[in-house]
Amino acid sequence: MIYRQYLFRGELPLLNRGLDAYALRQKTIASNIANATTPGYTPKSVKFEQFFNDAVDTAEKGVVTNDKDIPIGEEPQDSEVEAKVQTLPVPEPELYFSGDSHVNIDKEMAELAQNQIRYRFAARAVHSYFQDMQNAITGLK
Repeated sequence: MIYRQYLFRGELPLLNRGLDAYALRQKTIASNIANATTPGYTPKSVKFEQFFNDAVDTAEKGVVTNDKDIPIGEEPQDSEVEAKVQTLPVPEPELYFSGDSHVNIDKEMAELAQNQIRYRFAARAVHSYFQDMQNAITGLK
């Protein structure tokens, strides 16, 4: 069972958190688009990248190759990186552009496309991780 801690402790938990965050962002953007004509609706957004970057910055450390090496930095905890939905104030220029609901459809559609690209990238990275592991086990390439 100790091999699971070694194999799945690095980048995989962060990639899984990324996939979860992008799925949450997809739902949030879809909710914003669905409520575009609802009077008084305030759009919501998902904050993830800042939490991810903060975790990566604290995780930067030297590689320990020997038991006598001194570890530098902290080991990142995957529970530290989590997406959060928040209601942001609408900027003054968008207040008059977006109407009663304060949802800017053009901005939401652009964020939707950007989120789909990020999700596909993270999904391909997870696929590549497991493909490399399978290649190492079977000896095929």
